[in-house]
Amino acid sequence: MKHVPVHKLRDRSSLGFQLAFFDEQFDYRQSRDLGAHRDDHYIFFIMMDGSGSTIVDFQEKIVGASQLFYILPEQIHYRIRSHKAKGWFIAADPALIDPACRNVIESWSGFQEPITLAPDELKDYDLLLSVLHRQTSMQQQQAGRLSVLHALLRSFFEMAAGTIREHSTVAAHNSRPAMLSMQFKKLLNENIRRYKSPADYADMLHISETYLNESLKKITGSTVSFWIKFAILTEAKRLLYFTHLNVKQIAGELGYDNHSYFSRLFYKETGMTPLTFRKKIKGDDKLLFPL
Repeated sequence: MKHVPVHKLRDRSSLGFQLAFFDEQFDYRQSRDLGAHRDDHYIFFIMMDGSGSTIVDFQEKIVGASQLFYILPEQIHYRIRSHKAKGWFIAADPALIDPACRNVIESWSGFQEPITLAPDELKDYDLLLSVLHRQTSMQQQQAGRLSVLHALLRSFFEMAAGTIREHSTVAAHNSRPAMLSMQFKKLLNENIRRYKSPADYADMLHISETYLNESLKKITGSTVSFWIKFAILTEAKRLLYFTHLNVKQIAGELGYDNHSYFSRLFYKETGMTPLTFRKKIKGDDKLLFPL
């Protein structure tokens, strides 16, 4: 595989979102055979009962009963492996989500964990998604109901953002630093192959490098340089594991003309050469995905 597949929501739905209730155990090998991929949309799970597990950017995530979990568009993951799971699956185009909600959802934790819901919270999610599911079925028969569906979907994301905010230690709100952190992350995802200097992103945001750094530290606890390196290394690890590109090709994909420089940077930050990392993570594959 030369590139990580990207699953597009438009291939599965013309509504801008997809909603499904699941109540059966998926076949593990069938899920595995579909392979790792990215999505161009958000994915949310509301686990009513049972449990499920997946691998998101090399980390195993286990979602238990009464928990909410979500996966961001840029994250590489496998399909969830369920264990007598019962609950809701929601996929949604980022364009349908209010920027304030997106700011909370992408609140720079970077390592989101499943969130345990109180009984009343779980009941509220179930009721709202049941209504949305019923309205979605009606949409197939009646025209002009898309605005109703999107209004219900916005209610879900307002609820989800509230849940995440309550459980987050990150000061993700509508302050100027919070909005800048969101804008910076969007620019970083779009431009990391071309721009790798904090000054470049400060210029794109029309602010000083010092103010950008202060804003990021306030919201995320880390500097602009940290997040640039984090983005580079995360994408490098993804390409090393999920593709057959050699180190020179990966360096080129990430915008480095000098692959030796890229290899030195990777070693400095990880303590391993790119090839050592690939060999190690491939060797650990059986631990990540036991037969």
